[in-house]
Amino acid sequence: MKRAVIVVLDGFGVGATPDGDSADLTMNTLAHIADSADLHLPCLASLGLGHLVPDAVAPVAEPRAAYGRLTPVHVGADTYMGHQELMGGSVARVEFRLMDELGDAVTAALESAGHTVEPLIVGQSMLLVDGVAVVHDNIEARARLNVNVTASLDDISFDNLTEIGMIVRRAINVSRVIVVGSRGYDVDGIRAHIVHRGDGHIGVDTPSLGVYSEHYQVRHLGLELPVERQLPMRVRNRGGDVVLLGKAADVVRCEGATLENLVPTNDVFDAAIRHLDVLRQGLIVANVQETDLAGHEQDAKRYARVLGTVDARLPELIDRLGPDDVLVITADHGNDPTSGSSRHTREYVPVLIYGHQLQPVDLGIRSSLADVGATVADLLGTESLDSGTSFAQELTCSSM
Repeated sequence: MKRAVIVVLDGFGVGATPDGDSADLTMNTLAHIADSADLHLPCLASLGLGHLVPDAVAPVAEPRAAYGRLTPVHVGADTYMGHQELMGGSVARVEFRLMDELGDAVTAALESAGHTVEPLIVGQSMLLVDGVAVVHDNIEARARLNVNVTASLDDISFDNLTEIGMIVRRAINVSRVIVVGSRGYDVDGIRAHIVHRGDGHIGVDTPSLGVYSEHYQVRHLGLELPVERQLPMRVRNRGGDVVLLGKAADVVRCEGATLENLVPTNDVFDAAIRHLDVLRQGLIVANVQETDLAGHEQDAKRYARVLGTVDARLPELIDRLGPDDVLVITADHGNDPTSGSSRHTREYVPVLIYGHQLQPVDLGIRSSLADVGATVADLLGTESLDSGTSFAQELTCSSM
């Protein structure tokens, strides 16, 4: 077994898919960042990124990596489901519900556990738990995908807030229950940042509330889908080690994996390099979350700076790759920082795949994010996954 590193740039889209909502059909995260900020990405350009969005990054004549676009199969644009798909998992079991449909089940579960529950605002779907935590629709992804549990860490510890989130998680089958905490606001502040999206979709505008500060803490509680036929467990069962970094430590499940939940981009790369230096065989999945946060904040300049950090750190990973190792750079969904909304955008995502023995071919438009997992499984010699079509043969063919 060789080693594979998958770097997931959270919220990094490369153009709208034709099946998106009308508001998403003009979205292109990378192109619009380039329109709005100074973008200098020499390493990513050398790997072929410019062949995907040439107006944003100048194409190079001879890319070092294979390059292509991946089409999301999962509904909408969601981090948890995007990662399940990337790992070759099935995404068919998720229920799509709003809090106005889930409120009774959530209330019953919380009250059974000894919590007090009341409406945050009479006549609306949001619930106030113990006077401090608010359970509400997530408005940063497509409606009906996720539920948030939001509170101020001035009023409740993050551990206690997470316990509330886990009760909510067990009561419902949406994609994710997202536990969100920070400092500098209270319940009245949360009330002041409520947004109505229409059709009963009501939640808290997390970026404008000021959650994404140095006090920000988050826990992503994904729906427990079968993982035995996903890439990380296949690697573990073959005797390899698995390391999950950044948000991947929350949204990818693998028994026996090493987990480091990190947010700062440099910290994620420091950890990836540290683990790669000692990993003999296996898989590293590293999620870069600050790209997604910049999208939610609608801050194209910050997004460009984060991409610049990624670009500056990638050569350190590349220099550590052995002759049979593989580096994949991809994403889970789009998050256009010029969309005028804090929600994710449904877009194609890039795939750049580099290895000393791999051919730098044009992979075209692939039909699923799961093709990444299937291909890495092939290259590492594991058993097949739940979903995805491998393009390993295209990478290893001696003729181009």
